[in-house]
Amino acid sequence: MQEEKPFIEEPPIKYGEIFDPEREIQVLLKVPKEERKQKLAEFKEKLTFQKVGLARVQDILINEIRSKPNGKIEDFYDMATEMGAEFGMNETQRKDTKEVLARYEKQHNAIENIRKEFPSDKDLFRALFNKIPKGKIEVVVGPVSLSFKCHDFEDYMAVFFFNRMKGSGKKRDFTDEEREEAMASKGVNVPSLSYPDIGWAIMAENASGVGNFSQSDKESKQIFTHEEQHTIKSFFEKEELLDPNHPSLLFPVRKSFLDAQTEAEKEKILERYFRAFRHNAEEYAKDEILAYYKDGRLSSVYESLAETDGGNYDYLADPKKIDYLWMKTSDEIRALSKRVRDRVLIEEYKEILANGVDSVRKMEAGGYDKEEIIALLTHEPLAKWGKAVGRVLGK
Repeated sequence: MQEEKPFIEEPPIKYGEIFDPEREIQVLLKVPKEERKQKLAEFKEKLTFQKVGLARVQDILINEIRSKPNGKIEDFYDMATEMGAEFGMNETQRKDTKEVLARYEKQHNAIENIRKEFPSDKDLFRALFNKIPKGKIEVVVGPVSLSFKCHDFEDYMAVFFFNRMKGSGKKRDFTDEEREEAMASKGVNVPSLSYPDIGWAIMAENASGVGNFSQSDKESKQIFTHEEQHTIKSFFEKEELLDPNHPSLLFPVRKSFLDAQTEAEKEKILERYFRAFRHNAEEYAKDEILAYYKDGRLSSVYESLAETDGGNYDYLADPKKIDYLWMKTSDEIRALSKRVRDRVLIEEYKEILANGVDSVRKMEAGGYDKEEIIALLTHEPLAKWGKAVGRVLGK
């Protein structure tokens, strides 16, 4: 009896076929109503296939760069587009890939150049942070990172607060509050103001023993993995974060609020305004969830991000403290503002965080590995993780 061959489902996108979701949506809108349901189902199937497939391509590309940090950008691009052809990679996605690789090349070259200029760990520390280190400094150079292991707490604080201190333009001692803030952290990832081409390459580990952390090799590796994930994510960021206090946003909100005739209208305006603040916090929180997941601490990330006491991960601390009642007119309006603020910046935000962590767990249960999950969710807004994961797992 001839052995039966296993049935292999034909992929929804053929090799070499171009799938552009935005263009397909426009075509879909012109399809007769009686055909639209079927066409929509086909569209969703292709979209899911492409998202998961390109997430895997991204994962493979990152590993290739790690193993060949000095490889040719053209070779990386050819590899990515060849694999991407299996998943309908379109022109915009090819362009995005090229831009990501260009950012990598720029940062990688900048790291190599500054390391050649300052081969001594202490000299490199002084060049970047305008400070002669007090204690031992160990530098680990990665393809896209400069990691400083600081054995003196003052040196760690010099990295932790460098951009804040330089931005103020004043030389001063660290405050007790700043010392406590730095003590609460194990590591930090910061951009370089002294050498902008390096971007978000700088990582530091608090190896001073100050703070309630063990100094084991396992924890040191965990800190490196966590902070490196922040650096890698920066290559794939395209969106500029909003500043809801910028006059271009603030003044129209203020005017429309004062012009609103009913409490319901005012409430809607306040919701939009506070959600503009929350948008930034969601981006930072997404970054931390993926970094915690990368280093194996997903179970503790919600508790860290949901704190509301102004800690290191309370990304909404400033918005909650700012007097938003620049638009107040009465006790009723003050109460309305506080009620909407708490609902949007605390209740809704915590729900988004919980759903985000749950989405990661669902993908794990669905059989996806860690790097695939990170690659896929990197490109999705945190508030839409549940929907994106549902679409993938539904298929």
